[in-house]
Amino acid sequence: MSRNSWSRWCMNLPGSDCAGRVQLRDGRLHIPGEVYERVLLNCPSLALLARDGRWQLLPLFGGAGGLLIKIRNARGDRVVEAQEFFRSQGFEQGHEPVEFDLNLEPEGAAFQLVMQSS
Repeated sequence: MSRNSWSRWCMNLPGSDCAGRVQLRDGRLHIPGEVYERVLLNCPSLALLARDGRWQLLPLFGGAGGLLIKIRNARGDRVVEAQEFFRSQGFEQGHEPVEFDLNLEPEGAAFQLVMQSS
């Protein structure tokens, strides 16, 4: 997906900052099928970055490498094995599940992972 295509797509997202919600469980990022199709546009992989005290999720297209997004069930839910990234950020396996909003950052072609308050 080109930068221009990404910009056009971003403008078509709903008005709120939150484009979707994902959950971290046991070092794995769980992505509902609807969020995967609508927000991540069926991309095959993603990158997770820790930048300026924030976490970012970057969809990767065109064989760019990264963490594979695997099919989890028949509903189309997805999972990303990201134990190494989250362990380096202080989240050990066995940690309570945590919900994150995916907030669009169009200038960086990324989503910021924003932890939901309890």
